[in-house]
Amino acid sequence: MAEKKKNGSNVSAGSGSIVIGGDVNGSNLSLFNHNVEFKPLFQLIEKEVDKNDKLSSADKEDVKAELQEIQTALEESEPNETFLARRFRNIKRMAPEIVEVAFETLKNPVGGVAEVIKRVAAKMAEDASTK
Repeated sequence: MAEKKKNGSNVSAGSGSIVIGGDVNGSNLSLFNHNVEFKPLFQLIEKEVDKNDKLSSADKEDVKAELQEIQTALEESEPNETFLARRFRNIKRMAPEIVEVAFETLKNPVGGVAEVIKRVAAKMAEDASTK
């Protein structure tokens, strides 16, 4: 938490806060949150890749390599949208369901977990109906 004393008063900001000081008239402001921890999100997505029975071992490794490149790009100060789109298209060709989980997880980590649980529940219901 950043804390600064100014004119006898305390100004503090917690994680994810926006602090602007001085004259910002005519300045460019970046709204990208550089404090996002992508590693745990990508670990969750990679677990889904590992669980995917439709993918061969080689395809799983290819998908994981694409995910690593996406993670690296997202950690940059200005992610390249074209580069990211190509990586996601490559994954979609191999495993469209992984792209869906990745999008949900990256947009909303809790939503990504919910998407995984929804898929597991659907698979279990499908397995139960075939018995």
